[in-house]
Amino acid sequence: MIGIYIHIPFCTGKCRYCDFPSYSGVSSYYEAYVEAVCRELSAYTGDTRADTVYFGGGTPSVLPTALLEKLLHTVQQVFSLAPATEITAEANPESLRREQCEKWAALGINRVSLGVQTFHDALLQSLGRLHTAAQAYEALQAVAAAGITNISLDLMYGLPGQTLQAFKEDIQTLSRLPVTHVSIYRLTVEEHTPLWHSVQAGKERVANAAEVEAMQQYLYGTMRQMGFEHYEISAYAKPGYRARHNCKYWRYEPYIGFGAAAHSFDGQTRRCNVRSLPQYIRSCTTSGRIQEETRIAAARAMEDYCFLALRMRDGIDYDDFFQRFQVSFGSQFGRTERRLYEQGLLQRTEKGCALTPLGLAYGNYVFSRFLR
Repeated sequence: MIGIYIHIPFCTGKCRYCDFPSYSGVSSYYEAYVEAVCRELSAYTGDTRADTVYFGGGTPSVLPTALLEKLLHTVQQVFSLAPATEITAEANPESLRREQCEKWAALGINRVSLGVQTFHDALLQSLGRLHTAAQAYEALQAVAAAGITNISLDLMYGLPGQTLQAFKEDIQTLSRLPVTHVSIYRLTVEEHTPLWHSVQAGKERVANAAEVEAMQQYLYGTMRQMGFEHYEISAYAKPGYRARHNCKYWRYEPYIGFGAAAHSFDGQTRRCNVRSLPQYIRSCTTSGRIQEETRIAAARAMEDYCFLALRMRDGIDYDDFFQRFQVSFGSQFGRTERRLYEQGLLQRTEKGCALTPLGLAYGNYVFSRFLR
């Protein structure tokens, strides 16, 4: 079954590190945008069997519930959703309230991903986040009180001014919270963001390699002790709570995206909707072209499969590789595999190969070895 992604490109404000396609201060576009997405959904003619729906952003929680309901209703009209479909909505603490959570639960949203990033107010302010630690706690309790038990948090490390002790406190806080999944990302300073300009000017300093390594070592051990499975490079889950929608990306499974800048993949072709919000709305209204598509050559498809699979603890499955590409993994990457074994970066598994703990720390290097 496929996964459905719907992009909500609206935010209360733009964070200093963010280069995602999102807009703030444009609430006048909300209704027109939702209508455009509903048009795109209604025009869809592909596979309609789906078992995950993901409202991402941006910040879906800024959207009035009635508009989110309209989107979900259209999804349910177009697609045949499996009985246990995972329906996720992203949210930020400053735009999520208990009444809203209760309405989401009534709509069938059964998973919430909350963008917390850190529980330290000074660090939140330096990132340009609009919430406080207190608001993060309140939002978490609101989600839980609404009866939504599948709760994911986003955290970050390697932040300007973040000490190892501050990071440890963030991780220790998780043990007291009703969360089943945590995504923990190292800060990436994207070019031309406000944070990038500040770092380039020497006004701020991000964590160096040694500081990041210390944070990672603490992270890996502590999350395991708290009962979280480290199932993907940046993702940790309690038993039975892996992010099913995101697993489709890593397992090279098909997904379809709707909305401005949304991406789709059918196994052979990648498609990307136009990024511009006004252009997207205009094109959907006039039945104009909203997508660019790229046909994936077999060699590129095999490379993509490998580095995406290696992001997961399960790693590469040799039989699955053969079924997809009708060639053996060894015939394509045997030499690379042997070299990575010798370097201690790959290990054998029951079904194929996966990253070692050392390989996890040098993931980008390992992935690059599969690009030919």
